[in-house]
Amino acid sequence: MSDANSGENPEIREFAQNWFDLLSRHDPVEDLLPLVVDEGLDMAFPERTLRSHADFRDWYTVVGEAFADQSHTLETFTATEADGLVDIELTVIWAAKHLAEGHRAAFRVRQTWQLTRDPATGVPRIARYRVVTLTPAEDVG
Repeated sequence: MSDANSGENPEIREFAQNWFDLLSRHDPVEDLLPLVVDEGLDMAFPERTLRSHADFRDWYTVVGEAFADQSHTLETFTATEADGLVDIELTVIWAAKHLAEGHRAAFRVRQTWQLTRDPATGVPRIARYRVVTLTPAEDVG
């Protein structure tokens, strides 16, 4: 059994995988919002920083209109939990078809997240999400 304080926390890895699966399928935004805090959100992408559920809804609509056939493949993952916070470092391969330009692109994206746990249920939610690096991934497609 894995130690919840160490790198391979199965519950948190499943949370991250679920997040990326929802994004890949472009599920309804209502399925993603419960996984993200509303108050105090700090979600930084290269193009924009999101501070609330309203910001997330707007960003998600824009991304959905710009890209199709998205996939997110979790490549590396570590999580550390202490004092009710979970710090995550991960790398995901994001590939998508850019609708306006008609081409498919892939990027290796290194991210850091911080999750908080709902005080009543213990369910994790994204509070801080940072895209650290975004580099072309020619080796995937």
